[in-house]
Amino acid sequence: MNAAKFARQLVGALPALVEQNIISADGAEALRRHYAPMMRPARSLSVGLTISAILGGLLVGAGIILLLAHNWDALSRPARAGVALAPLLVSIGLSMFTLWRRSTSAAWREGCGVFYFLSIGAAIALVSQTYHLYHDLTGFLLVWLALTLPLIYLLGTGTALVGFWACVVAYSFRLNAGWHARELPPDFMPLVWWAAGLPFLVWQVWRRRGSLTVTWLSAACAVSGALLLLAYSDRRDFAYWQLPYAALFTLYYLVACRWFGDARGWRNPFRAVGCLGIAAVAVTLTFKHAFTHRPEFVWPWFSAGWALAAAGWSALIVELARKKLSFNWVAALFPGVVAVSVFVLTGHWSALLMNLYVFALGVFTLARGVRRDSWLSMNEGLLLLVALIVSRFFSADYGFVARGVAFIMVGVGFLGLNGWVLARRNKRKESDR
Repeated sequence: MNAAKFARQLVGALPALVEQNIISADGAEALRRHYAPMMRPARSLSVGLTISAILGGLLVGAGIILLLAHNWDALSRPARAGVALAPLLVSIGLSMFTLWRRSTSAAWREGCGVFYFLSIGAAIALVSQTYHLYHDLTGFLLVWLALTLPLIYLLGTGTALVGFWACVVAYSFRLNAGWHARELPPDFMPLVWWAAGLPFLVWQVWRRRGSLTVTWLSAACAVSGALLLLAYSDRRDFAYWQLPYAALFTLYYLVACRWFGDARGWRNPFRAVGCLGIAAVAVTLTFKHAFTHRPEFVWPWFSAGWALAAAGWSALIVELARKKLSFNWVAALFPGVVAVSVFVLTGHWSALLMNLYVFALGVFTLARGVRRDSWLSMNEGLLLLVALIVSRFFSADYGFVARGVAFIMVGVGFLGLNGWVLARRNKRKESDR
């Protein structure tokens, strides 16, 4: 039990203790004064206030933008510039007040952060439109990123970080659109901008790992990282580009096992995105046509990135093994299997290796879930096996009868195993009584 919850319960029990003559009224008052500073608002109330502040900031910012758009043509150029900068100046004033008097309030920080973030974008867009400063979306996004980054660390706002990463993804797609068709190397500056927001997430994880803020910031990090990698993908080399995704999703999974091992489901976004990504990439590579086009050239920058990813992958596995933390070894080996399929084997041998890997991953995950009595892990293994069976039936020339019988057998096995686990749990509960 944390200190705030203990203080609230103790102070709430004081009247009953005085009435039963267990402690005196003076003693109860002394305890009330002592524990009053520890009685912070309940977490549900704090989360509600933070969400309300974020929504309020979004609505205020959007309303101001709509009012400006409605009366824009009637204003002169100086008036347009003044009106465009007014919300930004107001947000700066509110942010200074927050740092001075409300620095411990998450609701104030997040509300001012989202309002400040939107004000920056609106000011840049309106001023540049008035004086014709920027003629492309790339320059607009770059300036927005440069002005938002200091706000994240000065105000300590996670909402601004989510908006910042969204702008980084848009900036990367805009900057690297069609780089492979132009036969030019891609621009890796968006990766630097994206990494610039990671220290804030690390700081939040170090301070309060189990908080809701860390959960949605982790989700934003995982999703934006996957989308950012998509901007660099050459769609001609389908199998070749699955290797970076295999490394990324495996790193997500290992990071989740190292720092968020106790959380499950939506409270562990890195594990959710990592497991889903590993399954999706692995099942996709079980088809032969995924390896029809061999990669002809590897950019040296990508080779350096793969070397860094391999170093991080190795370091995480060593750390997990050293601390004796539980993780799925078959899932951790996924990048190596994909590398062998893409660069060593060819044609149907590559697809055969990936089919064997998906089968091994499904069986190992299923057995691991049964051994640990984990309903989530058990069904993850079952779903992976079902996905493999379904993909093979749709890619092969089987009749409807054979497919129907196979699906019925898989469904019966799925339901039977879940029923067995539930019966096992009920039996254990009865024996513990």
